[in-house]
Amino acid sequence: MENADPLATVLAQIGVRFPELADDPVMARSLYENVTSMIAEAHERYAAGAESSVVSDAYLDPAHLATGALHAEHAQHPAGAMLAAEVLFDAYLPVFADDVGATTRGDLLRATRALHAGIWSRFPAGAIAYTEALRQRVTTAHMDSRTQIARDLHDRVAHGILAGLQRIDLTLLTDPPAPARTAQLEDAARLLRGALGEVQDLAVSLHARVGDDHLDAALVRHAKDLFPAESTIRITSAGTPRALTNWKAEEALTIVLEALTNWRKHASGSSAAVRFDWGDDAVTVTVSDDGPGFDTGSAVDGRLGQLTMRERAGLIGAELAVESAPGAGTTVRLTIPVGAP
Repeated sequence: MENADPLATVLAQIGVRFPELADDPVMARSLYENVTSMIAEAHERYAAGAESSVVSDAYLDPAHLATGALHAEHAQHPAGAMLAAEVLFDAYLPVFADDVGATTRGDLLRATRALHAGIWSRFPAGAIAYTEALRQRVTTAHMDSRTQIARDLHDRVAHGILAGLQRIDLTLLTDPPAPARTAQLEDAARLLRGALGEVQDLAVSLHARVGDDHLDAALVRHAKDLFPAESTIRITSAGTPRALTNWKAEEALTIVLEALTNWRKHASGSSAAVRFDWGDDAVTVTVSDDGPGFDTGSAVDGRLGQLTMRERAGLIGAELAVESAPGAGTTVRLTIPVGAP
């Protein structure tokens, strides 16, 4: 650009108003490249004498699709980019009019339309790509959840039912003396009750609802349903709880319940603690236990359902960190942005 200083000034204004774009090096570079490209396109349109600024039905350029996908990857809602574009249009229009030498009413109108088209040609494709990226994440999380449910039904529920039925069949086939018969039937009943408990746990997990509660209160309520016999879960909260948008709260609750389910499955007999730290911009939920821990680089990492948890965290723009080592317990830390969706 011939006039670099005004552009730098406008970019600085955008950075101050939208630090989430300016503070991320990848997003900041993308912003610079997109702004310079928008202005170059506006110059081309003005020089070509283009009279129309309507672009939404004609622009699905792969480069613009890539920008939308980048925003989704970095959990940057398209609304932020659209607001930044408004700042760019408002602040740069006088500079652009001077650059192209627009003085008459007709020239000024054409310059306005050219800059508008140069800027807004990005957003239909960007919004489509952002939506598609989120749709793919939802699909992946959904399929991973189905896989996890199928695995739990097979490994936990079906195994318990089969073992209980085998005890009953053994009793019927061998017709042992009364004491042995009673012991076998009691063993079968224990196994079947365990399988029923697993089904009830899965049902509660699938129907987790936050409702009008804050996330910490919802966890207390559901923990009582999922882990009624557990007295070793301690849930604390620091700061002032704030309401999350419903879909964020539902996903966050599912992630935290999954972390607690993993604790009970893989660290039986240990104690667990859940701490909520409420801040102005985010809430951090830390689930920790003093169990046996595991090597995060081994295959065990996958069995803990971390892939699904990470996908769900990505959907709500949250960060998920898992820390563990053999003999050192496990800590799962979920940081969820608070505020606009």
